[in-house]
Amino acid sequence: MVEVPGGEGPNLSPLFESTGVAGSQVNRMLREQIGLAMRDTVNDMMPQLRARARLHATAAVLALYGGGALVTTVLLLITLVAPAWVAALIVGAILLIAAAIVHALAKSRTHPESSPAPAKLPSDEPHQSK
Repeated sequence: MVEVPGGEGPNLSPLFESTGVAGSQVNRMLREQIGLAMRDTVNDMMPQLRARARLHATAAVLALYGGGALVTTVLLLITLVAPAWVAALIVGAILLIAAAIVHALAKSRTHPESSPAPAKLPSDEPHQSK
């Protein structure tokens, strides 16, 4: 039995009575089915995600070796005009300065204490009587 439009809404109790299912059971069954569907989807995606992660890790290792090769190249170029220890000192100092700059950028973007304080709402201010 469904009520006419404009009433309180559909009367679903005959449906629950005829199927023998209560509202809490329907809720539980829906949650279980949604959870099962999500697990199936994630399990289907896992091989692709693993392959992508391996490729990203390989790219990171190759980039690290490439960066090391470029640092060595700069070091060897500086040794053409200065002693080796001076070249190593210059390259080391440049790398430390770059690391400090990147660290400062990362800290400014991730720590909440470096962000500006939230604006006060008018309700936060004490009321003054004149």
